[in-house]
Amino acid sequence: MANSFVTNLYLSPTQGASAQRLSVTSGAAVEFGAFDPSTNVISFDVQTADVFMTLDGSTPSTANGHKLYAGRAYSLSIQAARVASFIADSGTAIVYGTEMSS
Repeated sequence: MANSFVTNLYLSPTQGASAQRLSVTSGAAVEFGAFDPSTNVISFDVQTADVFMTLDGSTPSTANGHKLYAGRAYSLSIQAARVASFIADSGTAIVYGTEMSS
C-alpha cells in the first residue's frame, strides 16, 4: 500500500541497549545520547516535574515547545528522538527512556 508504514504493534526493549536517564533542569536544554542501530522507538516517561520539548532544532523554553507532563508516558520515533531537546518547566525533572525495536 502506498504511503503506509507498518510496524510491530508489540515492541520489545532493544537487546543490549541501556536505558537513558536524563536529568533535566530549567537552566540548559538536554538531549538523549546515542541510540542502538536497531532501535525504532523510544518509550519514555517524565518524572517529578513537567518539561518542554522541541523537535525542530530550536531551544525549548516555557514559551517554546511541547509541554510534557510529569507522571505521563510518551513515545517518539527514533528520528524524532534524535532531535528531541528538553528543558524543565521549573526545578529538576527526570526523563527516563527505553529503546524499543520490533
